[in-house]
Amino acid sequence: FLGHLFHPSCLQNTLALGKRVGLVFGLVVCHLLRESGFAGFLRRPAVATATVFCFVLLFHTESKPPAAPALAADAATAQALAEAMHREKVQLGWQLSIASAGLLIALVAWRGARSQAGRAQGRPNLPRTLALCLIALAAFASYYDFFRAKPGVGFKDTDVFHYYMGSKYFSEVGYFDLYHCTLMALIESGVESRFELPRVRDQRTLRFHTSDSALAAARQCRAGFEDARWRAFAHDVAWFNHRFVPKHWRLVFEDHGYNPTPVWSAVGGAFSSRVPVDGAVFAALIDLDRWLIVLGLLAVGWAFGIEAAAVATIVWGTGTHWGFGWIGDSLLRNLWLFGVLLGLCLAKKRWDTLAGGFLALASLLRIFPGVFAAAFVAGAWLRGEQDAGERRRLVGFLTGAGATALFLLVWAATSTAWGIAAFAEFYEKMSVFAAQQSLNKLGLSSLVWRSIMVSSGHLTTNAEGAAILSAWSPAWLPFAIRGVQLAVLIPASIWFVRAARRLEAHESAALGFALIPLLADPANYYFSFAVCGALLAASRPVLRVGLLAVSVAWIANALWFYREPAEYLGASVLAVALSLFFLRVLSREEPALR
Repeated sequence: FLGHLFHPSCLQNTLALGKRVGLVFGLVVCHLLRESGFAGFLRRPAVATATVFCFVLLFHTESKPPAAPALAADAATAQALAEAMHREKVQLGWQLSIASAGLLIALVAWRGARSQAGRAQGRPNLPRTLALCLIALAAFASYYDFFRAKPGVGFKDTDVFHYYMGSKYFSEVGYFDLYHCTLMALIESGVESRFELPRVRDQRTLRFHTSDSALAAARQCRAGFEDARWRAFAHDVAWFNHRFVPKHWRLVFEDHGYNPTPVWSAVGGAFSSRVPVDGAVFAALIDLDRWLIVLGLLAVGWAFGIEAAAVATIVWGTGTHWGFGWIGDSLLRNLWLFGVLLGLCLAKKRWDTLAGGFLALASLLRIFPGVFAAAFVAGAWLRGEQDAGERRRLVGFLTGAGATALFLLVWAATSTAWGIAAFAEFYEKMSVFAAQQSLNKLGLSSLVWRSIMVSSGHLTTNAEGAAILSAWSPAWLPFAIRGVQLAVLIPASIWFVRAARRLEAHESAALGFALIPLLADPANYYFSFAVCGALLAASRPVLRVGLLAVSVAWIANALWFYREPAEYLGASVLAVALSLFFLRVLSREEPALR
């Protein structure tokens, strides 16, 4: 019902918008502030009226179609493009407004951020728990559009192509030749002619090929296949081509290629090499990601309680940056998140050897989850100075992590024809990728870079909503980025050390999520690690409300600045703010009673 009220297309004029949005948001804010100790202040009619009016202005949304883009060839094409953009934005607004409504209900359910003694002692609150569980189920279902088929939406179809073909034929294509070989298979099948070549990105430089260089690289790629393997590769490309529209091939060839670690290639290849694309099991393989998320969230409920699992589900299910359109129903895309969640849950239960194994798995699948393992080690080491039990936990954790890492590294080095050279190829690919300022990265360094580029006018959007990045890189820019990063990291590190001395080792590991946006700038679709904040917020109401408030702000930011340079700028601000908020609050927390 609230999703319907918030939907921009249902709001016919500004008056209706003011009545609906102002009423709902005003009630929410007044209720939260009243429960936080500002009852006398909010009883003043002028203050309450001003609060409602501010939210009316803040969330005003224009429901008219956008103006026709000036770059279109003619008026008819311009109008068609404008209407298509409007439909896309309305669909996005519908999905995001439903998510916003669910999160706002969750905020009200907690009655503010004030910690209460009864909750700290674990006293159950059945109505709140039931409400959270219902919202969590709705949030999980909304991630998959309530399980309705969504063919050809977003990047998930092209993502399946990258991860299935890249892992299945990794011995032949490695990290750099997937696009060249795919192009050659399309040319041989007659789909692409000399004058119909799409733009193809060179994976070694991440710059676009000319038509002649793309054809030359495609012809050279064929020599790396045996005849039987080439026929199988061409068959799989034809299967995807039968289901792709031209837009999909454009998205594929202009993307940054196949980028997972050699360990993921070994794990993914174990599945893709045994499951043909035209077999009945292929759909089940794609659905495996859903079960990994379900199992991870159930593990959170087992270790941290039902409410923690509900909050984690709400945050994950309504995440706009890791939504279905990005990586939903792809191939084992969430295996790293499953490893992180299960590792933290096992650490909570003090099964430290297994916890080390799963966090090592997550780290070798996606590199940046290694922060969770490092945070566990740091927390156990800091507390181990005064507690022999923590030292034993650290030994068990390192034993499990070391054994798992050794097994996975040996498997990755022996599962493909590349051998140990696969790691050198991966390092080369990541070095080139890290040097590129991708427009969908989130984090502190990306925040500084994007702020400078937007404020100087070197990052804009055209009439179609596509980002335009100028070739501008002054010599002082890297120093400015690292200087700001260092200025933030120093106090953040101090806060983390203070918090780790107070927290259990598994809580220190979960707090590692707050360090990731400060140390690195992963792509937006990896920020699902924010669900780890729900594990820390299990007994801390102020963290619960803070986490959900940032989730609401992420959604509002994505809707308000849709396809504008400020969209990812605002998202980075919120990511850094969430990290500093968790670190600051936990650094000031009193030591837990033992």
